[in-house]
Amino acid sequence: MKHRVLAVGVVTSAVVAAASVSAWAAPSAAPLPTPDDVVAGFVAQRDGVSTEQARQSLERKADRQRTYESLDRRGVATDGAYFDGERLVVLVDSPAAARSVQAEGLVARQGRGQSDLDAIARTAQAAAKGSSELVSLTPDLAGQTVVAEVAPDAPASLRSALARVAGVTVEEGAPLTTQADVVPGRIMDLSPGTNCSLGFPGTTSSGNNVLLTAGHCVEGLPDILDANGTHIGKGVSSRFVTGAASVDMGLMDIDAEDVGRPYVDTRGGLSGNVPVYGASKNPVGSDICKAGNTTGWTCGQVQAYNVTVNYQGGTSVSGLARATVCTEGGDSGGAYIGTNNYAQGMTSGGPVGVECGFNAGYGAGSYSFYQPVVDAASYYGVTVATS
Repeated sequence: MKHRVLAVGVVTSAVVAAASVSAWAAPSAAPLPTPDDVVAGFVAQRDGVSTEQARQSLERKADRQRTYESLDRRGVATDGAYFDGERLVVLVDSPAAARSVQAEGLVARQGRGQSDLDAIARTAQAAAKGSSELVSLTPDLAGQTVVAEVAPDAPASLRSALARVAGVTVEEGAPLTTQADVVPGRIMDLSPGTNCSLGFPGTTSSGNNVLLTAGHCVEGLPDILDANGTHIGKGVSSRFVTGAASVDMGLMDIDAEDVGRPYVDTRGGLSGNVPVYGASKNPVGSDICKAGNTTGWTCGQVQAYNVTVNYQGGTSVSGLARATVCTEGGDSGGAYIGTNNYAQGMTSGGPVGVECGFNAGYGAGSYSFYQPVVDAASYYGVTVATS
């Protein structure tokens, strides 16, 4: 946690299963690949195993994730989960729930779950009393702590106040900032404004075609144009408020004549696009990739949920997820998708000063923050478009 972070917003291009207009090419009739097709190669390189071994490992993790999801459907009380290697550790608060988890071949752990860590984070936020030197608050399920990152010049009083909160670990990091890069490529033009990225399309309960995106992309409710200058929609809602505590989710209304496509543009990381089968919050430790205009197809693992980031200028953004996925300025709005083809979120921010390269997969390193698509879809009453 040694980089400054930026809201890579106003900028990126059509990274994801973006709202497509009629000028865009339709998906190929050939079977669409899954993220596994490219992730297996990156995992093999990272872990020093064969591609087939990597693929088998990913499938075992996917099986355990499906088992975990079935527990929720059966009403087993769980409070978060994370991968420890290939083992899926599930947080529970009762012996009965632990037995149910263990009966399915998963690892049960009684301790601080996601809701417990969220409560600790709220206490830490209150203890900081609005201090701008508090950089971020990250719930760490595996570590059973909330990591409070403070600026190097944070006063001893702030460090002490945070350290006194039970369950908080204080670490030092650089300040965060928002920043916009205008990058050529498959962009959506904001008028008035600059450029950002298309996100996940879907429909409201009334059947209206809309697009879920990063809130700071549509904060001013701009008109939206494609790269050819054709009007494709308009920002209609944003929960992002510059200079205030807010959430980085927003909504664009897609023009009636245009179509949102349920697949992710991999920016060349794969041969074509990958389909979207649904939306979820995959367990901490799950493999995940994102497509973005500046850095292309980069991959990593989910690190935490319900992260609070304090950007310079007084903008505190809560409800984010953190992943070891590299981003740069211009990737804002980029689509994160799990290896199970479930949409995960849209880029909110990332560190300043890193160089990810392009289509570097896991090799790029670094980290980023994204707005979980499940939360945005729930808030706006949107059903994400699926293949």
